[in-house]
Amino acid sequence: MKGFVRLLPILLLITNACVGDFNRAQTYFDNGEYEKALRETNRLLFLNNSNIEVLDLRARAYVELQQYEEAIQDYKHILRWDGRNAMAFASIGRIYWLQEDYDAAEYNLLRAVGLEPTNVPFLILLGRVMIKKENYKKADEFLFLAKEVDPTEPSIYFYRGIAQANLGDVLGTAVQFNAYLRYSPDNLVAHYNRGFAFLQMGMTEWALGDFEMVLREKPDHYEALAKRAICLRENNPARACEDLRLAASKGSKYAQAHLGDCAP
Repeated sequence: MKGFVRLLPILLLITNACVGDFNRAQTYFDNGEYEKALRETNRLLFLNNSNIEVLDLRARAYVELQQYEEAIQDYKHILRWDGRNAMAFASIGRIYWLQEDYDAAEYNLLRAVGLEPTNVPFLILLGRVMIKKENYKKADEFLFLAKEVDPTEPSIYFYRGIAQANLGDVLGTAVQFNAYLRYSPDNLVAHYNRGFAFLQMGMTEWALGDFEMVLREKPDHYEALAKRAICLRENNPARACEDLRLAASKGSKYAQAHLGDCAP
């Protein structure tokens, strides 16, 4: 008994050294001190390796440090304790997205959406995965579901615009980028894509405004320069051909395809 009493302070010292503090771990994570967050979560998990909240925090720290396999193992550990944890499936899907393994990303995100069908971030990321897999119809369907839940989320319209452009829906593309630009008026990619959609519909004056905005910010955007040239062709053919020649010399395939309209 006396021996145990003498050992008790040592045991308490060892135990205290192994016990972490969740709030401190969260603070480390929020401050970008991911290695410290890992050490703190490791201490917490020493005594309770099934704490889902701590496992999730450690997994997120692993992701920030690009230690993806360790993060996946933590999320799989969560799923062993809670097989219907949609966030764990979605987080695994996001890691595979970062690794450009789109098949694995799709599988896990579909599991997440099956459990939480109105989760907008899950639906958006799944839509983006489908775009990467060139399954544009499915991408647009998932993004439409996201819009039904939250019609004020700008990125939904951006990615729907990309999906519909690849489906050949010119009017739909313009509509989606119109909606996106109401929320994010300075996005150059959206202006360029909307301008191209307007150009394909013959709405050259509207397209011209978009291409000019892009070129004000990025004068070396030679694809925008080439397409602006087509908008100018009727009213200012000399300027149009000058721009087409410059864009073609910089590698624009679109400009090269339209150089035949200019006199040698």
